[in-house]
Amino acid sequence: DLVARGQILEALEVIRKSNPFPSICAYVCTHPCEDVCRRNQVDSPVSIRALKRFALEFSGDRMVKVNAKTTEGARVAIVGCGPAGMACAYYLRKYGYPVTVFEALSEAGGMLRFGIPRYRLPEKVLDIEIERLTRMGVEIRTNTYVVSLASLVEMGYEAVFITIGAQKGLKLGIEGEDTPGVMDGASLLKWINLGLKLSLGEKVCVVGGGNVAIDAARVAVRLGAKQVTILYRRSRDEMTADHAEVEQAIEEGVKIEFLVTPVRVSKRNGSLNVICKQMELRDPDFSGRRRPVCMENSEFGQIYDTLILAVGQAPQLPEGFQVNIGHGSTIEVDPVTLSTNQKGVFAGGDVVTGPATVVEALASGRLAALRIDDYLQGRISSADNKNQEVISRNLLPGTREAIRTAGRANAPLNSVERRISQFEPVELVYDWENAVNEARRCLRCGMGAEILSLDRCATCLVCLRVCPYHVPYLDASQTIQIPIDQCQACGICVAECPAQVIQLKQCPENRKQVYDRINGALEEISKTEFRAFVTGFCCQYGLFGNGVLAGLWRAPKTGVRIVPVSCITTLEPGHFLHAFKMGTKGVFVAGCGEQCVTAIKFDLIHERVQKTKNMLKQIGLDSTKIQFYVPGWTEMTSVEWLDKFAAQIGQLYLSSLLNREVTVDSC
Repeated sequence: DLVARGQILEALEVIRKSNPFPSICAYVCTHPCEDVCRRNQVDSPVSIRALKRFALEFSGDRMVKVNAKTTEGARVAIVGCGPAGMACAYYLRKYGYPVTVFEALSEAGGMLRFGIPRYRLPEKVLDIEIERLTRMGVEIRTNTYVVSLASLVEMGYEAVFITIGAQKGLKLGIEGEDTPGVMDGASLLKWINLGLKLSLGEKVCVVGGGNVAIDAARVAVRLGAKQVTILYRRSRDEMTADHAEVEQAIEEGVKIEFLVTPVRVSKRNGSLNVICKQMELRDPDFSGRRRPVCMENSEFGQIYDTLILAVGQAPQLPEGFQVNIGHGSTIEVDPVTLSTNQKGVFAGGDVVTGPATVVEALASGRLAALRIDDYLQGRISSADNKNQEVISRNLLPGTREAIRTAGRANAPLNSVERRISQFEPVELVYDWENAVNEARRCLRCGMGAEILSLDRCATCLVCLRVCPYHVPYLDASQTIQIPIDQCQACGICVAECPAQVIQLKQCPENRKQVYDRINGALEEISKTEFRAFVTGFCCQYGLFGNGVLAGLWRAPKTGVRIVPVSCITTLEPGHFLHAFKMGTKGVFVAGCGEQCVTAIKFDLIHERVQKTKNMLKQIGLDSTKIQFYVPGWTEMTSVEWLDKFAAQIGQLYLSSLLNREVTVDSC
């Protein structure tokens, strides 16, 4: 919403409130938020992750410094410097604890550095986030392999967090999978990110349907393989890999064969002879996906130079940890406290859940920091049962049909030719115009209208009559209800309510606040040499948000002052007359036009402007001093129209001065 208004720095502040490493997530987040975006019910979800990256890049977020002071005496050790360990270290430092992170490899980052290809997460982005941690006071010891938790206790650490990930590639359990030329996907990605130069040959086969399989296939393309094929035992619908990543892989020449699995491998004339079987899908298994079963008499062989197995990963724990191990070699923890069977030892991330996403690992690290803080402070941890308002109900047909459709504008991508020849980032960054336009597609969940006092509500039904989305209704007790999960926050009912008891939730732009904005704007400009100045009431998502008039809003010496509002439908004749009372010589009201996400009909605001014109006539003022402008209604650009209007107001002001001089001379 803030990006849609053009308030990018403010947007960054919101992002940083709950994400310690937004730069990393801006590249590799699997954006599950987009799956539940309310816009998905209308056309397609808002491109949330790409918009966050725009806010970060535009605002120069990588230069942000996070300060932290040591206020606690207890020392905490973190084993593993992947995303969960980094997040835990970040929050523990914010809580005031001295933190040491032990990393077995030569560089910090875990799966972020060694499990994600550089075309998805540039190394410099991770380096800056690691440096941010060290500047906070986090001590990171690389090339330090922890073999025993007892040694950490002896070193004086009062709490330990184990987060060593799940980096051991699993095998299929088929004949010949130890043949030279067969490797696991996790190891391939690790070797490439370590800088090793591998030759995979011309024909490469990847087995699997997750993100690691897609990454391995795309890396093989960049290493020069002429033919890369993915074998997946289920269908496209069951693939767990990110849909966009799959599409990009196909664009880059990767071929995917579905309902196929290898059953044995052998060496033939220096190449790999991979014997496969066709599969068929039956009833769902424990994962909820349809269970693949080999079809009889369906064997066939294919020749490859390299076979990459990307069928899963598991943790690899040192015996000296002596913690209870559960399914899939993961550590068993208390689901509430994240504590293990050893006192003061906690665990989280992939070593507990198995392979998961970066966002889930970051969340695990944050939760671990909270639980470790509870433990060190002697508090009893309890399940997080905070009742957060969730807008989950589907839009009603009438409401959904009234919302204007607007196609999603995905972030631009590098050309396929450029992508397959190097490891540069595939996805580029929005420019200002595209970012703001994409952000405007947001339907602003949770910001809908609410009735402040049912006792003051006269049940006049005005809100029912003016709502373009048919949201307000009378319940069984004949009381007006405005369900927030349906309201589109256009604000029409706020301005039309005779009792003035409706406001926008989380954006309480009531009448007084608009008056305060007018006063602030005009008092500032009245101190300059301008006397023939213009006040513009603009939708904050329209001319103001797209940057056309933002400069005028920030520079009162131009003679034009902008008063941004959540929607021009919230404005009333009283606001316009107040601007004239404060000394402005001209007023314009600017809407969004065709770009208005809510597709508001401008009849209401046109009526209010016309009503103001009539009032001006009655008191002897020129009614052309107030104008209503909507982009697209004229052939002129917004700036051209504003220049013409400002010139018109200047001429009217000059004429009034001349008439006044003539009148004085006559007297």
